[in-house]
Amino acid sequence: MILVLSKRLRRRLRQIDDGPVAAPPPEEARRPGRVPVRAPEPPPVRAGDPALSRERLGREVRRRAPQGNPEPPPSVSQVSGPLEELVPGEAVECAEGCYWCARLAAREMLANAADTLARFGGLTALIGSEASEPLDALCGLPPTQLVLLDLETGGLSSAPIFLVGLIVWECDEPSEALCVQLFARDYAEERAILAATAELLRARSALMTFNGRAFDLPLLRERMIYHGLGACPEPSAHLDLLLAARSRFRGRWEDCRLQTLERHLCGRARVGDIPGAEIPEAWHRFVHSGDAGRMMAVMEHNRLDLITMLEVLPHLQTSSEDA
Repeated sequence: MILVLSKRLRRRLRQIDDGPVAAPPPEEARRPGRVPVRAPEPPPVRAGDPALSRERLGREVRRRAPQGNPEPPPSVSQVSGPLEELVPGEAVECAEGCYWCARLAAREMLANAADTLARFGGLTALIGSEASEPLDALCGLPPTQLVLLDLETGGLSSAPIFLVGLIVWECDEPSEALCVQLFARDYAEERAILAATAELLRARSALMTFNGRAFDLPLLRERMIYHGLGACPEPSAHLDLLLAARSRFRGRWEDCRLQTLERHLCGRARVGDIPGAEIPEAWHRFVHSGDAGRMMAVMEHNRLDLITMLEVLPHLQTSSEDA
C-alpha cells in the first residue's frame, strides 16, 4: 500500500528532522531566476566544548537583542599588546616563584606630585599637635618606615590577589617616594607576590591603607595562610585613611570614597578610568589571552589610588573646628 502524505504534513516532518525553518524569503526573492539565500546558522556547541565561552555567549545575546536597545560601548578604550610593552617592568624570581614588578618614581605620576610630596614632608612638624590627631601613627616616623598599600583582586571574598600596589621610600628624603607594583601574570604567581609583600611589610613599622582594616589586611592574612606563607607581617601602626576621612569629613559630601575625596580635596576627576567592578574580569581575561591592554588601565587605576592617598593625607591635619 502506498501512503500519500499531504504537502502540509511533509513540510512539518521536515521541520522536525531539520530543525526550525527560516522565515519565508521576501517577495523579490521568490521571483523566477532568483535563488533564496539562507543565512548560515552558528555551529552547535556542547557542554565542555571550548567554543562554549563567555565571549560566544555574549555574542549570541547581542545577536538576539532587540536592535533598538544596543549594548553600551566599553568604558575603557581597548588597547592591545603584550605586558612587556604596555607595562614596563621586569620579571623577578624569588624562592616562592616569579612575578612582574613595575617601579615608578612617585613624582612622575602626576603633574603636581612634587607638591604633594613636599606637603607630606612638612607633616612631621605638625604630628603630635591637636590638629593632627588622626596622624599620630606617623609621629616621629622616618619615611623609610612607612608603606602605603592598595590591593587589586580577582573577585570577592577568597579571590586571588593579583596586584599589590605600594608606595615606599628607600631613603629618608620625602620626595624620593617610589611606587612599586607587584603583579601576578597568572594564578600561580599570587604566592610569589604575597611573599614579596610580606618581606616589604616586615621591614616597616607603619602601614597606610584606604579601608585596609576591613578589606586589605584581612584578605592578605587569608591568602598568605592559604598559600602556606604563615601569618601576615603587620606593622605596629596602621593608619586607615577611610576611617580618618569619615571622622574628618562625614556629612560634608555624599560619601567618603577615595575618588570623592580626590574630587573635592585634590581638585581632579578621573577620565577614562577603568571602573573597579570591571577589574577582576579584566585580569581573568589577561591570564587567558595574554593581552595586557586593560591591565595597563588597571595599573594606572592602582597608581592613582596610591598617589591620591598620599595627597589626601595633609588634609587630615586640620582640626575639626576648621572643617
